Amino acid sequence: MRPPSSPSPAPEQSSATAGKVKLTGGISRRHVLIGLAALVAEAGFWSNPLFSNAQTPAVPAAAPPPSPEALAFLNFSKRITGHADLKTDTGVRIEAAMRKTYPDFAAQSARLGALLQDGQEPKALLAAATDAGLRDLTLAIVAAWYTGTIGKGKQAVVVSYAEALMYRPVSDGQTVPTYCNYGPVWWTKAPPAIRVSAPVAPAPVPAPPTTGTPEPKAKT
Repeated sequence: MRPPSSPSPAPEQSSATAGKVKLTGGISRRHVLIGLAALVAEAGFWSNPLFSNAQTPAVPAAAPPPSPEALAFLNFSKRITGHADLKTDTGVRIEAAMRKTYPDFAAQSARLGALLQDGQEPKALLAAATDAGLRDLTLAIVAAWYTGTIGKGKQAVVVSYAEALMYRPVSDGQTVPTYCNYGPVWWTKAPPAIRVSAPVAPAPVPAPPTTGTPEPKAKT
């Protein structure tokens, strides 16, 4: 009798097959490595300070309330310009720029506020400021609101451009220069409908008047 043959050793697995050994649950080792790499990449992406700053923008701090001097200046500006809808934040900026441009503005601004009276028209207020020797400062305040600029030359300070009062008289037919007429990307909208007026018959033209001396008729 032949002795029982010993079992042949199992063939060695190739390196390509070894990478596909099934783990618990039927997930291959390659899938596990790919998943770990994806987790590491995602963790690095979310921890990027640039991305985190973009996702969580800083909340701007609330602007401090205007000072009593700025509110008094705004009240005087409304009366001298005749516009009761002037913006408070613009008035605060103009008042601060006037303080830097005119060293004695704080004292003279208080004098201007003392000239206000109930029901006073801009012309009457300007006359009162002229009598008090404050005409130039009053006109400078009016110019600041109408041009959005304080001062002249290289020291001029632009406080407001689009809100300058000089653009209001023509705002119904002209926009502020450099601003778009119909809002952002207006050219993507459909063009307005074509409107053709009905033809108008020309008015009859009278015959030109006779000039010169008429010749006498010949006698027959």
